[in-house]
Amino acid sequence: MPSPFPGMDPYLEHPQVWPELHHLLISEIFRLLSPQLRPKYRVALEVRVYEISFLAIILTQII
Repeated sequence: MPSPFPGMDPYLEHPQVWPELHHLLISEIFRLLSPQLRPKYRVALEVRVYEISFLAIILTQII
């Protein structure tokens, strides 16, 4: 059966199966692109921060 998501593999996208895949892939692309794009362009990695409030955790456990 063909993938219902053309261009991506849900198996590889699953964070519990491949927890480091995105980080390693993005870091390697960053490393390979940087020398080719300098000095005209700059390659930057996005930083994501997830904040979970204590109240949200308590409410989730109550409900």
